[in-house]
Amino acid sequence: MAVKIIRCPSCGEEIEITDLYEGVEIQCSLCNSVMVYQEGRLLLLDTNEEYELDELERYEEEEEIDEYDEFEDEEYYYEDEY
Repeated sequence: MAVKIIRCPSCGEEIEITDLYEGVEIQCSLCNSVMVYQEGRLLLLDTNEEYELDELERYEEEEEIDEYDEFEDEEYYYEDEY
């Protein structure tokens, strides 16, 4: 059972966290980035950046953004210069 589902700050891959305690190492299966949980934050070992757990947490309510949605309501006209 997952405690939390977060997104990797390096590549965006979903990571399922099953144990969350001080000093636990979490590794992304896609890009192999390693994070350590310390003082309520995740420390990305590659860059020494710190992230709040809430910043990386993935919520089920989030909808995937369709890149073509923004163009559905607009019409584009191309004028020939001939």
